[in-house]
Formats: sequence, structure tokens, C-alpha cells
Amino acid sequence: MKDLLKNIGIYFCIGMIIVAGIFIFKLSNLGILPLKIIIPFSLCIIFIVLVLIVLWLKARKRVAKVVAAILSIVLIFSSCFAMKYIDETVDSIMKISSNDTKTKKVISIYALKMSAVKEEKDLENRVIGILQNNNRENVDICLNKLNKNIEIKEYTSSIELVKDFKGQAIDCICIDQMYVSTIEEYEDFENFEDDIREVYSYTYYVEKTNDVNDVDVVNEPFSILISGIDTRTEGFDDSDSRSDVNLVVTVNPKTKQIFMLSIPRDFYVTTVCDASDGCANGQKDKLTHTGWHGISTTEKTIENLLGMEINYNVRVNFKTVKTLVDLLDGIDIYSSQTINNVGNGNTSCTVYEGNNHLNGECALGYARERYAYSDGDRQRGKNQMQVMTAIIKKMVSPALLNNFSQIMNTMSDLIQTNMDMNQVFALVKDQLSNGGSWSIYQYSLNGSGGTDFAYELGDYAYVMYPDETTVNNAKADILSIMNGESPPYVNSQDSTQQ
Repeated sequence: MKDLLKNIGIYFCIGMIIVAGIFIFKLSNLGILPLKIIIPFSLCIIFIVLVLIVLWLKARKRVAKVVAAILSIVLIFSSCFAMKYIDETVDSIMKISSNDTKTKKVISIYALKMSAVKEEKDLENRVIGILQNNNRENVDICLNKLNKNIEIKEYTSSIELVKDFKGQAIDCICIDQMYVSTIEEYEDFENFEDDIREVYSYTYYVEKTNDVNDVDVVNEPFSILISGIDTRTEGFDDSDSRSDVNLVVTVNPKTKQIFMLSIPRDFYVTTVCDASDGCANGQKDKLTHTGWHGISTTEKTIENLLGMEINYNVRVNFKTVKTLVDLLDGIDIYSSQTINNVGNGNTSCTVYEGNNHLNGECALGYARERYAYSDGDRQRGKNQMQVMTAIIKKMVSPALLNNFSQIMNTMSDLIQTNMDMNQVFALVKDQLSNGGSWSIYQYSLNGSGGTDFAYELGDYAYVMYPDETTVNNAKADILSIMNGESPPYVNSQDSTQQ
């Protein structure tokens, strides 16, 4: 019996040494925790292993060996669980740092639900309307693959196309799938998607442009474009969509300064893109429409507007904000007025004048609200920066580690970035190592409303003409942050104390 216990003890000792060694190795290579945390933690584990080995090999009382067995099992299983935690964290961040080289695109043929066109076979001998400037090459491919006897009617105006379709002057329309949400912005077509059915579609993929301009994010200033697209799905597999939120975040890690710039979605800008992006380079349009051709097009267009280089980009959607805020146990914001059913009436949340603690649903509603404000979309941009500031406060806190793995695992389907995983780890590690307070500055571009030709729509639409004074102010603020100086034109300033 004594020899049996001794042999069991030897196996347990070997197991503990192997598991503890692998765990310490994985912890060290994770790249998130600083040495001031890793070293004491590792020494503690080594000490516990040594104590258990002594108990197994030297203790004479059976009860001591039973205690050693129980503690050894606890240590082995705890280490295995922790290693699983580490692996899941790494996998989640690798998924967030997407290396996908292609983007999904869909061209669809739609019919009215009330029409006789129910499915693909019903398209024979039908009249199908198309837009001349709306992804014409792939629309033609879609219609050719349909292989039906059809009549094609071309339109230069999107509103005329939709009016004829709704009035049944044509049987169907063939458009880019992402175009549907924009049609709903037209008066009398607010519920357009509910009135139509997809009867045929053509899916294709385009190569993504690599827009990474890598820097040492721990020691050098850098800028990130945060693009909020108008999808409500779980992920980003449903092709590109309009860029309704556009924040340029400039970070100086040495001086711990963050400058957030909000650009209105309707800003009338010159589109800049590569041929592979599929957009009309050099054409004037609303900034939000650049998102149809991927975040690369939005990024290049903003770089041209501001005369700067953006290093990385991040795509989020409606569900991203809601989920992240809930995982962070809510955020605190200050509202200048009381708003019932904040979020254009899409929530039951009320935001009161003064300080508010918001859950995910209410934070999303607050970030989307514009109709309750006289300043409309510009105030919405300020609110979005306020929500982002509140999230950053939680994210730069050591308390983030309490729920880090769950946050990374949950958010892996809701955030997409071209920032490398090691850069993400380096930022977290540096904050945990050095702590300190961050100064967060906010500024929003402004302009005057008007009506002008939006190339992607093939029609006139509401736009915002840029106020060049605010554009120049933003350029000066960004340069100041890059140089470690205080930006002179900010709208507001906040600080995070750690």
C-alpha cells in the first residue's frame, strides 16, 4: 500500500510539474500581462508545486498524502482550465484581427410581394429596371446568369427607378443588395424592405485592399478609423454596408492622449478608392456611401479629406455597442436633455438630463438618436464620441481583466480590425504595466446642409457641405496630438484616472 501511494505520488508530481510548466510558458507568451504580474504569479505556482511534492514524498501520515492528492488535482485542473482560458482569448483576438482577403457582395433581383413574380421561373418575359451607375458590370453578370428572356430598362435616377417599380411600370429591379437600406430613406418608401421579396441573386467576392500602416503602438502615435456600419446582424458576412458612424481616433501612447474626431455621415466628399474597391474614384458623394465599397474606401476618402495617414481601421455594427457595454456592466454618460424612447423611438429607454448609467440597449439608443436634437446628426456624432469615451474608460482599467476572456470571445464576431493581434496585446500590456491617466479630447466637423448629386444614388439627395474652418481645426488638433501637445480646438476634454 505504501509503495502504491508512493508511485501515485510520483505520477502526480510529474503531472503537476508538466502542467505548471506549460501554464507558466503559455502565460508568459500570451503577451498581455507585464512581468511584474507574471513573475510573482509564477513563483507562487512553483512554491505550491514544491510544497505538494514534499508532502507526497516526505510526509508519513496517510492524511497528509490525501490532502496532497486533493490539492494536486485542484492545481492540475485549475491550470488546465486557465490554459483553456488563455487559448480562447488568443483565438478570439486572432478572429477579431481579421486576415480575410475577400469581401462578399450580392446583386439581387427584387419583386413586389404583391406581384405575380414569386420565384426565379416567374422572371421570364419580365421588365427589369437597373441603374446605369450602380455596379453596372456585376448587374450585367447577374442578368446574364439568370438566362431568361427579359427586357431591361435603364434609369439614371434612383428615385425614378423606385417610383416605377412601386407603381408597377416595371416588374422587378436588379440592384446591389446593400442599396435597399438607402431606398428606405426616401419619403414614402420607409418600409421598402417589407414590401419586396428577393427572387434571384448573384454572389461574388472582391479582394480587400491592405491599408495597414504599421507603427510601434506602444511608443509611436497612431490613428484608427472606427466605422460603424448600419447592419444589425451578428457579424460581417452579409457584405459591406453604409458607414453611418465615422470616428477618427488619434492616440499618443507616450503622452497618454486620445483625440476623437467625429465626421458627419452626410459630409459631401470626394470619393477615393483603388480600382479593386469597385467605387467611382473622384466622384462627389456622401461619406456614408463609401462604406458600400468597404472600409478601405471610407479610410482613403477620409485620409484625403484630412490630409493624414490612418494606420488601422475597426468595423463595428449596432450589436457591437450593445453587447460590449453590457459586458462592461454599463457606462456612465451626461445628457444635456431628457429624451424618452431614445434612439429614434427604437427603445423603451429614457435618458435623463444629467448623469446616467446606461446598459447596452440604452447606450446604443443614445448613440443613434438625432431627431430629438436641434443639431441633428452633429449632436449624434458628439453622443457617439461620448459613448466611446465611456467605453475607453472601462477598457483602460485593470478591471477589464475580470471579464477579459468573455469580452474577447463574445466580441470576436462583432468587431473586425486590421490591427495585428500582437499590437492589441502590446497596448493592453503597456496599460497594465504603467497605468496612469489618459486625456481624451473630442471634436466634431461641421457643415451646412443642402441638396446635391450623390453619385452612388444617381440622384440628388441631402448632403452636408464641409465647413473648411472645422476641417482645418481638426487637422491642427491631430497634428498637436501627434507632437504630444494640447490640441487647441477641441469641443470637450475628459480624463481617465487609473
